[in-house]
Amino acid sequence: MSIAKSDIEFFKATNNNDTAGNGGRISTTQITDNSLNNGSPNISSAERIAGLTRYRKEFLRNKNTSDLTMYSGEIWIGTRSTSDDYYQLKEGTDTDFQSAAEAYANWCGAGLLGAAAGSGESSIEVDYGAASGVWDGAPVHIDDGANEVDLTVNGAPSWIGNTATLTLSAVLGYNFSATTTVVSTIVALDQVKTATGSWVETSTSGTYDETTYPVTIYNVGTVTDSWTLTFTDATNFSVTGTNTGSVGSGDINTDFQPANSSSYYFLIDKDGWAGTWAAGDTVTFTTTHAGKSYWVKEVVPAAIASYSNNTVVLDWRGESA
Repeated sequence: MSIAKSDIEFFKATNNNDTAGNGGRISTTQITDNSLNNGSPNISSAERIAGLTRYRKEFLRNKNTSDLTMYSGEIWIGTRSTSDDYYQLKEGTDTDFQSAAEAYANWCGAGLLGAAAGSGESSIEVDYGAASGVWDGAPVHIDDGANEVDLTVNGAPSWIGNTATLTLSAVLGYNFSATTTVVSTIVALDQVKTATGSWVETSTSGTYDETTYPVTIYNVGTVTDSWTLTFTDATNFSVTGTNTGSVGSGDINTDFQPANSSSYYFLIDKDGWAGTWAAGDTVTFTTTHAGKSYWVKEVVPAAIASYSNNTVVLDWRGESA
């Protein structure tokens, strides 16, 4: 069993606007592939004339129902914008906002090969549309639609205007044509999986063995939240998430498995409880969903030519055990 392409879904952030509060946590709004304005809204005539930098935050979710981990997750710009604007990507956090993203460095861009490069070459010229988007040590994906290779930039790029000369970590291995070959800086998402952490008990006589009976979490149902379990007497407790709110009540003699739509937020095993708990005792812990966020930055230079039907494609990949 492995992760299928259909297990990976994309979602918008909770806030989608042009303010400092843009972004934030994941929403339930799925991004539909190959759909008009599925990433960002149209650029108005006034915005095009004045120039614009627009940010939108998105999430890649691993919804494999066997709870498999997606390894070596990566995303990059697969095709350049068909207009004179340009796009860049940057990894985010589960909760960051545009106010933080605006200060991020090393945004990942994409450019077109400026001159043909042979299979034995390790230096290329790339037009990025701006003097940014790649740096020393950046991983790059080079693709002409027939051949593709991943290499690393070895040394600081040399810029002339918006064109960078890149020295690569190895030779290309294929012949790549100018203007049709896309050179994209890769955003590393690493492992896309659920996680738990920060388990803290306040009881003086009650215990829970979280090592032998760890909290069970699920790719589909688990969310990113901080949870507080509060005892109401020696046996019963309630559970509340900082963002989710109350998910119900349970007792130490029964597995606690609060439902989240077609799945569950988590499961606390009844066999982990021991000792004597009392009203007011608490257990706190965190869960993290099986997803990773990234920011998409669109830059519209002032007074560029009018355009329509602009298309940008994001490519992604990952591995599973």
